[in-house]
Amino acid sequence: MAHTTANKIEVINDKALLKAVEGRQIPKGLAEIKALMGTDRHTPEYVYNRVLTNNERTIICFTAGIQPMQQKDNFRDYSGEVRIKIHKAILQLQALVKAFTDANAMAPAKFVQNAPREHASTDYSHLTVSSH
Repeated sequence: MAHTTANKIEVINDKALLKAVEGRQIPKGLAEIKALMGTDRHTPEYVYNRVLTNNERTIICFTAGIQPMQQKDNFRDYSGEVRIKIHKAILQLQALVKAFTDANAMAPAKFVQNAPREHASTDYSHLTVSSH
């Protein structure tokens, strides 16, 4: 049996075993990534409560078939059954966006193309990116 403490390799029965380097810190970048993976920010509750606007929650609830009077401000207040409806609604909305994107039909100009002149608007201010 041979020991090489400088390289932290231990040889037992002609097989080299790597040993963990004691006292070694995880690089800061990895530690931050690891911390992010365990946070509450990666939950539907966090996104619903803290990221979405009231208008976005209303769109999701409408798509899920939730009546306006049943809409909650806190995701925690929904039953499991309603949460599944919300999940399905989000997937439906995603599929709609995908259909338009796949058809290369998401450009604002394409929506007003061939529209009657008196009703066509070239104001694209609704497309400004809001910070979430």
